[in-house]
Amino acid sequence: MKFTDNLQLRIGLFLLTLVLTGLLLSLLLNGVRFDLQIHHRLENSSSSFVLGTDDLGRDLLSCIICGTGVSLLLSLVVILLTAVTGTAVGMIAGLSGGTVDTILMRLTDFVLSFPGILLVIALVSFLGQGFSNLIVAFSCTGWAGTARMVRGIVLAQRQKDFILAARSYNAAPFRIVIHHLLPIAFPLVVVQVTLGISAVIVAESSLNFLGLGLDPRIPTLGQLIDAGRGHLFDRPQLVIFPGVVLALLIMSFHFLGEGLKGLRRE
Repeated sequence: MKFTDNLQLRIGLFLLTLVLTGLLLSLLLNGVRFDLQIHHRLENSSSSFVLGTDDLGRDLLSCIICGTGVSLLLSLVVILLTAVTGTAVGMIAGLSGGTVDTILMRLTDFVLSFPGILLVIALVSFLGQGFSNLIVAFSCTGWAGTARMVRGIVLAQRQKDFILAARSYNAAPFRIVIHHLLPIAFPLVVVQVTLGISAVIVAESSLNFLGLGLDPRIPTLGQLIDAGRGHLFDRPQLVIFPGVVLALLIMSFHFLGEGLKGLRRE
């Protein structure tokens, strides 16, 4: 399937480009202001505040820009760590077999047996709030799916002729992984990673909505939606604007993942 024929991939790229371009232009034209101005709280749109202000007097547009950046940065770091960890665990389990495979897969089953968001909430409650603690919590729960998928790929490929030929020439396991197995697993990992970004963004926003995420002084999309609930009828823009940006972000990565999956099937 060509890129021009892949509607989902094009929609995902369009939505992501739309969100990032709009926020970047807003950043360049208006700058970012997070200072608390209580005397300007809950103002409507004006020349000074394009989208108005929140209940703390902060520029709502600046808060949305910051929240989007936080969500993207957190999700990309988490997905990178989980992809690397899951791929490494899956490769080791699939190539080693025996006791090592059994131990690693039982650990994977243990992680997968818990609902992901509940395990993250438990870890965040234990570790405390903070960017690094969120990364640790998400990374501890997100690698298992990738590990099981990669292990399946390794098991399906390790008895193929090209793998057996490499072993007959005494190729090191690391060389077999890098030159033979990783190129096969990489496209599937990319698809799973792209779909996983939207899941991390949803989970991160949910934690901030519940007050279990980042420092309350750092504006995030989930936190903005939570703070705007009390003004849903008199200042609905406090919920609508961050909610729309959050929805577009999630939809864009979901469409990208589904589009890449369609390319992979072809």
